[in-house]
Amino acid sequence: MDEDENTLSIGDNVNNSQSSFNNHDAFQNDDELRQIRQDPLIDSAMFKAYELLRKTALDHNLTHELAVPRTVIVGDTSSGKSMLVQMFLRFPCAFSQANVGTRCPVQYKLRHDPNLADGEIRFIQPKHWRAEELSKNLQMEMVRIENDYKNDGGFRLEPFVVEIASKHYTDFEILDVPGLVSGDRDPNKRAAVERITEYYVRDPSFMIVQLKEAQQLTDNTYGTRRIGELCTAEPAHWGSSFPARKDYAQHTITIQTKFDAFMREHDNGTAANEDIRTRINNFPNTFFTNMVFDLYITRLPETEKKEVDDWINRINAKAGTNDARYLLFNQQYRPLIGIDIVRQQIQELWLRAFRAALPRLLDTINQLIQKCSKEFDTALFNLEQQNPRSVRNNYQKYIETFRTTISDYAAYRAEVNALFPLEDYGRTYAQIENEYNEWNRKQSLTWRAYLSSEQLKDIPNGQVLATLNLQYVGARHFERLRQVFSYMVLSHDALKRERDWFESSQSLLYGGISDYENTEKAVRESLFTLIRETFLIGICWLTQMYTFLTDHFSNHVKSALLNTKFSHLEEHVKFLSLVDLEYHTVTRKFIRNAVTAIRDARYAKMVYAVHNVCGTLKNLVGSFSAMDMINRNSNDNDDDNDNDENSDSFGQTALKIAQDAIPKMMSGANPGKFLTSNRNPQTVTYLPQTRGTVGELYTAVRGQLLHDITTNFFANLVLEIQQYKSIPIANSLQNRLNRMSDKDIARMANIEIESSRQKVLTNHENIKQLEQARDAIEEASALICHKNVDDDLSNSNNDIKRRVRDTHAHTRSKRLRDIEKKLRTRHRHKGKPGQTIIQQSDDRHSSTGVVSDHSQVMVDSDSDNDNNEDETTEIEDEYELMQYDDKTSSETYLLGIFRKHDQEDLELGFLTGDSLIADVKFVQQRQHQQREHQLFSAPNVDLNSETIEHGLEHIGSDFASTTSTFLQHDNVSTSTLSDDEDRKSVVENPVTTKGSFFA
Repeated sequence: MDEDENTLSIGDNVNNSQSSFNNHDAFQNDDELRQIRQDPLIDSAMFKAYELLRKTALDHNLTHELAVPRTVIVGDTSSGKSMLVQMFLRFPCAFSQANVGTRCPVQYKLRHDPNLADGEIRFIQPKHWRAEELSKNLQMEMVRIENDYKNDGGFRLEPFVVEIASKHYTDFEILDVPGLVSGDRDPNKRAAVERITEYYVRDPSFMIVQLKEAQQLTDNTYGTRRIGELCTAEPAHWGSSFPARKDYAQHTITIQTKFDAFMREHDNGTAANEDIRTRINNFPNTFFTNMVFDLYITRLPETEKKEVDDWINRINAKAGTNDARYLLFNQQYRPLIGIDIVRQQIQELWLRAFRAALPRLLDTINQLIQKCSKEFDTALFNLEQQNPRSVRNNYQKYIETFRTTISDYAAYRAEVNALFPLEDYGRTYAQIENEYNEWNRKQSLTWRAYLSSEQLKDIPNGQVLATLNLQYVGARHFERLRQVFSYMVLSHDALKRERDWFESSQSLLYGGISDYENTEKAVRESLFTLIRETFLIGICWLTQMYTFLTDHFSNHVKSALLNTKFSHLEEHVKFLSLVDLEYHTVTRKFIRNAVTAIRDARYAKMVYAVHNVCGTLKNLVGSFSAMDMINRNSNDNDDDNDNDENSDSFGQTALKIAQDAIPKMMSGANPGKFLTSNRNPQTVTYLPQTRGTVGELYTAVRGQLLHDITTNFFANLVLEIQQYKSIPIANSLQNRLNRMSDKDIARMANIEIESSRQKVLTNHENIKQLEQARDAIEEASALICHKNVDDDLSNSNNDIKRRVRDTHAHTRSKRLRDIEKKLRTRHRHKGKPGQTIIQQSDDRHSSTGVVSDHSQVMVDSDSDNDNNEDETTEIEDEYELMQYDDKTSSETYLLGIFRKHDQEDLELGFLTGDSLIADVKFVQQRQHQQREHQLFSAPNVDLNSETIEHGLEHIGSDFASTTSTFLQHDNVSTSTLSDDEDRKSVVENPVTTKGSFFA
């Protein structure tokens, strides 16, 4: 048949298809027929809404959020998919050639264009194609795809789009995927086709039109069975990201093609009725159509109707004869047969899904409009901030707010507890430990007394640190850290020292000015060593924890501010890095002051341990009026009244501890007598007084040093950070910003007016597009609810919506113009020479070390080299920071600065001979001993078998070791630990740790 006839005679088919269906009105009284939907075909307003939604989804990458219903045609390669597509296009488009098949989904977009002439076909995409060349062009396109995608089996997942317009089309869109292949010798080809099919049929936004041949039995239909498996398999066979689609049948219609072959195989009503009923039962929501090759496509509906009616008449005639074995054809099935019916049912399948999705889509569109409106306001605000004066004001406000908020956060004042709710910002000790271990500034430390949070929860004898599981915000973290550190120190058993070590420490031979060995020196060396071993790395760890907590506070405050009222400063990388550097510099001074004081206190107590300790403790206890009264009353009693009730009072007990725990000789009277060189000639061991002295001194100094550490950190850091909003900062960033020129402010803020303006325009266009989609949805919804709306009323409503959109767009444009006008005025004003404002700007010194060139920085910085070395280094760091515009580079440079400073701060507390690896060898030896103990130790030896966690500083401590540093004699009192009260304050059910000496 001539191709011109095929392409120009499609116009009458629309009316014919309608009449073909209406000819069966005689059967509409049947109940089953009333269930066949008779809704009108897709309205142009409905399809307009669909088009706008799809465009919005693709433009905003919201295909999941805006899951607009679509239609996909699937089936076997020989099931007639291409023929069905031709029924929609109404002209030939299928191609058939050996070894050439559909290599990707083909998306057909049919457009209703009333302005086209009868029978005219216009290709919108690809633009220059023609109807008579479609099949040839598709064939060439498939060959190209096969060659381009050889690595993927010669198939492509993305569809090839064909967009066609005609005045006889109903607006519609269908997706034709490659046909499933059963028994193909090439498994890669079969897998590629199934992967494409699975991708679409598992997507819940796609309505499925599955095809099978009408004469096929259910068991022989490979395509429909495989489609069901691809939809419901768990997990997906070919990697689909969608979950199993168990309800796919509710969104599927089955088109049973080649009904003409079915008619040829059935010549009586009984067999025909039975087989049609069986096919309907097996595939609910099913319809039938012929594949008539006579009068190809041009007069298909009429030809098909005539052939079906003739077939029905023939089998009815056979049933009307004297032979009553056959039944009449069941006329209930007649409305299920025909290409026009099939076309209408496919369109209605999509239409029902689209109607159901409209409320959800409208909600999503409204949410997107709100989001874009906020982004537009933010972009407009950012554009307005391209004025350097506005930028400077915002910077000043941020710094002031940051300092105030840090203070309030540390104190957790009521003014900020809504900004930092406890359930979001509260941290247990285990959470703090985890965050510290993941901190990018953490230093590798190995401390012999360290206990992890898990070890602290598993303390022997049922002891529990009461505050471990409490969620704290602010400075209360410091108090809990003090408790944890105190427990680690108090629970630690110092390293055992043997006789050879002690006698070597005596160093000097006796006989100079005394007749005994220099035992005082040995005690001094022992005390010095024990304190260093217990506290050296512990102070380093504590310094790191205090540094981490200050950084923890800053991160929380910075995040909260940038996520709320200062969100417009989030991209101001240079300024924010300067704020971070200033905060680090100030808090680092606090920490260094504390570390310096602790270093001096540690040295003093190690080399000069005791000076009238007993008298000092007595005076301290006596300073409390109640205790002083108890003391005087006790002195008035006879020695025989030792069991008097006052003797058990707290004051008397404290005085007795002060007098007995440290021998009176330590008060300065009769020096040297308590360290006599007389030893037991049989055992060659020192007297009990000498054996107990070192342990008592270590215990006393340990408690005093813990007190010094707490007071120095709390006085120099904890109190200061709670007053951060009001403390004076020398050459503060706020003051330097006030002195900076507008040019330097602009450079710091990376002011780019054009890019900021473009962001405003982009959001403006996005809002317009979303509002159009919203109005289209509302129009489609109104069309569904009020099908008979007057055209004039509909046009009036559309005009109102258009005016509302135009007004909103005009308002946004006016706001943009007003800001641009201010910026232009400011620019012109700056360009005029001799103006006062320019003089003020030039007088603002740009040599603050923030923006200006390096040479200028060095010239304008203070020339007092003795007092400003740190300031010069800080200025150099600021200069380097100004070279980085992106967040990653800036944070990387800052991290290098912070790590360098952290290392210096740890070593600031060192004395001669100190090292960060001082405890490494000890811990390694202890681990080795524990492993040997687990394998070979006798059952009566009670050694700690705590698991030592491998990490930077996860080093455990022996809680219950009976081989402590100094083994005391039984007749030496062990109940006097000057720091036990501290341990009782942090530990429930405390157990006294014995001090000891060596045998």
